[in-house]
Amino acid sequence: MNQNQIIIQQAIKACIDKNAVTFASLFAENGEIILNNNRKILKPEIAKVTADYFANLAYINIEIKNISVAENKALIDWTWQDYNTLTGKQNCQDNVISIHFTSGLISSWQENKVLSQLLC
Repeated sequence: MNQNQIIIQQAIKACIDKNAVTFASLFAENGEIILNNNRKILKPEIAKVTADYFANLAYINIEIKNISVAENKALIDWTWQDYNTLTGKQNCQDNVISIHFTSGLISSWQENKVLSQLLC
């Protein structure tokens, strides 16, 4: 397993464990997350924004469908499931995550929803 594959596995585990600090630590100083609504979250905000999101979730389940890793890029095809205790709603979404790496860390994490409808 190469360094980029290790980072991907650590990121997935951090999400499932709802560990925003660990998740944020995997990003380069100029790293960013780009969400479906084109909202950019820059490195200084990643831990706080992620922690705020995780705070209301009872659980996160991630089913990996495919991971494709090239030299400095990766694509993850997964199904994300969570339960929001604040809203009382379960979320289930197929996503493709596009990741770029710089110097062994994530420089860009872009989330793209797949347009299929899932039944959770």
